[in-house]
Amino acid sequence: MAVALTKERQKEMENRNGIRKVTVAAGLALVGFAAFADQVKIEQDRESALYASGETTAFKVSVLDDAGKAVAAGKAKWTLDNFGKVVIGTGESDLASGNPFTVKGSLSEPGFLRLTVKSGTNSVVWSVGYDVAKIRQAEPRPADFDAYWAGEKARLAWEVPLNPSCERVERLSRGAWTCYKIGFDTFNSKRLWGFMTVPKEGKPPFRCRIRICDAGTGAIGPWEANANEVTATLSVFDFEPGDDIVEQKRRIEEMNARLRGKYGLPKGASYRTAGLGASREDYFFHDAIVGLDRAVDWLARRPEVDPKRVVYFGSSQGGGFGLFVNYLNSSFSRAVFAVPAITGHYGFRQNRLNGWPNLISAQPAAQRAGAEKYAAYFDGVNFAAGIRHPVRFIVGFSDTTCPPPDVYAAFNVCPSADKAIVNCIGAGHCGFNRWIGENRGKPSWLDHNAWLREK
Repeated sequence: MAVALTKERQKEMENRNGIRKVTVAAGLALVGFAAFADQVKIEQDRESALYASGETTAFKVSVLDDAGKAVAAGKAKWTLDNFGKVVIGTGESDLASGNPFTVKGSLSEPGFLRLTVKSGTNSVVWSVGYDVAKIRQAEPRPADFDAYWAGEKARLAWEVPLNPSCERVERLSRGAWTCYKIGFDTFNSKRLWGFMTVPKEGKPPFRCRIRICDAGTGAIGPWEANANEVTATLSVFDFEPGDDIVEQKRRIEEMNARLRGKYGLPKGASYRTAGLGASREDYFFHDAIVGLDRAVDWLARRPEVDPKRVVYFGSSQGGGFGLFVNYLNSSFSRAVFAVPAITGHYGFRQNRLNGWPNLISAQPAAQRAGAEKYAAYFDGVNFAAGIRHPVRFIVGFSDTTCPPPDVYAAFNVCPSADKAIVNCIGAGHCGFNRWIGENRGKPSWLDHNAWLREK
């Protein structure tokens, strides 16, 4: 149980240190924040936030002033839904008559019960899970899924030489490690890029930690670098990284403008949904998926790398791509998928919120039918169904970017005999690292970095 903030306040506070601390009261975990006017504090009546279908959840909601005291005037509106379009209840509480107040609700099927509370300018989200082990994707896995991706891997190897490059970058190197810019060819005359760091000291071969970038600006340098392991930061973009963030953003917009023109997409559309309405092979991520899979092969064969200790971490877009490459590539010994995007594209068939990149609903009307036909081939749930090495998933229970039902749908079908999921209760999309840092010792807590270092 924790204080919930507006999305804007969450993002602000996630970028600042020393704001939150963990306390324990009456056996319930409470997370305290620095005081802001009209904070909304939400507590569910079960610490695990997990329920069986038909059970009732009681949410205790408090609206606090900037000193952390219950306000004595104003209104708080609330809505309960299935983390989607099915409204279970709505109401408005008069804070002068009762603060805190209680909201009760239930689900009769597997999923997440979401409470949204609005008070003043704040709109906060909280959710609990129902029969989470039974959550599944609405769309069946294509019968030819495995054959299709095996064929695309083979076709890339046959048609396009890897043509790797590895260029030392002095300005990005440091005392403990040397940085290299690396590149690889893929379909359609595209080239994928990334950065590798190699320790200057120690005895090789080293463990290799691979990460594919989150959505945003990609990489203009290594995201992680350590003195005792090789690291690789890989980008999904099909252009050479810029030397600074200004140039990087210019190249991203140039890429997006090219894709909008090619596929007749509206203003504001970007790479994340481009081409899927035309064919599987046209979808922007197609060439990146098989191209980055082949980059993993190259990394695993490096003389500096111990091929038995190749691990993966990725979050959001990088979490989704982690599902892709861990399915396609046998090099990985273990992996962590944090709030994985590009997962659960068919939630709308169950009236659930679809997550990033809204692969079907974000398509122009004329291209939606094609996208609905092909999206299953790019759904992290279907890739997860083929991953058997040790894995850990991380899910934010208040994540509206990569909703928890989608993450659980992927986790549940993963056949690994060594898997676990970290339930970050109250965490939004960017909040999982802070949640893990503040909840040490709790049943679902995981130091994912330490776990990856065990191999």
